[in-house]
Amino acid sequence: MKNIINEVISNLKSEKDGYCRIKHKKGWLGFLKDGDLVFKPRELHQVLRQVIDSEDKRPRGSKLFFLRERYNFTVTSKKKPYRTEEALERFITASNPANFFNQIPIGGRKESIDIGIKENESRFVFIELKPWSSTNSPLYAIVESLKNLIEYRIIAEKKITEIEKFEEVDLVVLAPQSYYQRYGLIDSAEDKISIVKKALNDLSSEFDTNISLMILPINKEAFFDICRRVCGKYKKTTGQESIAISSADRIPELERDKWKLLVAADKDS
Repeated sequence: MKNIINEVISNLKSEKDGYCRIKHKKGWLGFLKDGDLVFKPRELHQVLRQVIDSEDKRPRGSKLFFLRERYNFTVTSKKKPYRTEEALERFITASNPANFFNQIPIGGRKESIDIGIKENESRFVFIELKPWSSTNSPLYAIVESLKNLIEYRIIAEKKITEIEKFEEVDLVVLAPQSYYQRYGLIDSAEDKISIVKKALNDLSSEFDTNISLMILPINKEAFFDICRRVCGKYKKTTGQESIAISSADRIPELERDKWKLLVAADKDS
């Protein structure tokens, strides 16, 4: 069975080009060159709602949008994270205040919001996290965020289960600098950033949200060094093992006030 994103892409009018533009590096670089998303924001919105609000894709379960904190992740016998993105997400949550949550169920299967920030009673932030290296482009990450947003809205509209309702939900793609470098957004010409900003403005306006891309100021080697130290403190046996970190293992570089804005939609654009 296709996942939601792949089904959405296959339902867009320009399926072949759309798939390339949304997911792969070559398509993303093509977008930076010509500024053409290949699909209209309204078309994407309609297709997301059509797919998500279908009988087999509609969010389900009693734990939807359950705000929780997970601090466990798997490490190898070499004291390295088994899944880099999982470890990074756990450390970000542990390095920030109590209003940070992670792996928030949003679809009822294995679909979750990577990180959520409860700013106050009326505003919430969805974080789509990408590691240092990923085959999924920034546009794919944005579409993943929009998918989560529509799922959240459908849960509330259909009263699938009782959830907290926020007047504003902002979307952030968060990744280390090398991720954006791979996709041509670091030390790039100003016109490329302008192309991305225009797309963010168009999508933000259509989906009634604010979208931004932000940089985590930590390199992979430094993160792995910290992981080795922390894993050495917790790990007792050989082979793969799940460990649980705590706020005592916080990494200053992952604190929210250290994140750097790369590009964002203009509010009220």
